[in-house]
Amino acid sequence: MIYIGIDVSSKEFVVHAVNDKRKVLIKGGKITPDKKGLKKMLDGLGKEQKLVVMEAGNQMKWIALYLKGRSDVNLHVVHPNEIKWINQSSGKTDKIDARKMAELGRGNLLPRKVHVVEGHIRELRELLSAREKLLQKRVDLVNCAQGLMKQEGVRLPKGFFTPGNWEQMLSKLKVADTQKLILKSIMTSIDSLRASESDILVKVREIEDPRIELLESIPGIGELSSRVLLAALDEVQRFDNKKCVAKYGALTPRIYQSGSKTQLGRINNDGRQELRRVLLQCAHTIGRMSNNYAAKPLYDFFKRVEKKRNKKIAVVAVARKLLTTAYGVLKHGCFYEPSLLTLEVA
Repeated sequence: MIYIGIDVSSKEFVVHAVNDKRKVLIKGGKITPDKKGLKKMLDGLGKEQKLVVMEAGNQMKWIALYLKGRSDVNLHVVHPNEIKWINQSSGKTDKIDARKMAELGRGNLLPRKVHVVEGHIRELRELLSAREKLLQKRVDLVNCAQGLMKQEGVRLPKGFFTPGNWEQMLSKLKVADTQKLILKSIMTSIDSLRASESDILVKVREIEDPRIELLESIPGIGELSSRVLLAALDEVQRFDNKKCVAKYGALTPRIYQSGSKTQLGRINNDGRQELRRVLLQCAHTIGRMSNNYAAKPLYDFFKRVEKKRNKKIAVVAVARKLLTTAYGVLKHGCFYEPSLLTLEVA
């Protein structure tokens, strides 16, 4: 077996390769960042089986698709957060990164591999990611517009950012023509971004999968949130248990342990942030579903946590419960059943 660590960048790939006998075959070699460069490097190492290790990044898709098409290559993609000791090393270089990944592979010390999705799930992830970026740009422009008016000592009227309202309200604002022109340009861009988001949402809703219906049977999980869940979780059998799923969704507390003392801290951010955001929104919905039979166990759980702790903690607790419930629904391939929920307040 040959173990290959690749540090990926837009200008070049840095490669380190070592075999079972610790013989270095490639030391900090640089190849062109394309299929030809990868093919030449892999062919040069012969027909022996190869384990390629790389970090997840913005070029992962095409690299993974190419390497999966080779019978002599096994691919192991790792999340950057799982190998922070490389990123935090005082002697960090591309060559060192590639060498450490190759040595981790040779020593069988690699962390859990990143799940590389394909087909309509890959399409769904890309659409949702694009929508998230457009949404963030729109929020940035809204903040920019509000900041501009604060400098003028003017508060924008309620409903100004509602589609179709701003032009009439803008004409009545008592600000200079320069500010009106800037605000008009910002609002035109916001409308354009909103239209692009709508186009993407139409495509997202067109994607069908039998598992979506299972997820939508859970209270608070709707047409969009079910697709966000499916895109993130996909093959749930890869998770060992529901605790692993909660960590994947960035809904587990940080743990500080020393000797006999264990302290739980704030919720960890290491996980899929889009999954966390949508589940927190769903949890807020659960807090308003007092008269819904299917949601009653979750609603009662929300109220118990809120009474014992506070509302913010209750929202996070319900978001985690929704995620683990979705995991159970997908794992067993069955619809949500409220009587099967076990809800305890720690």
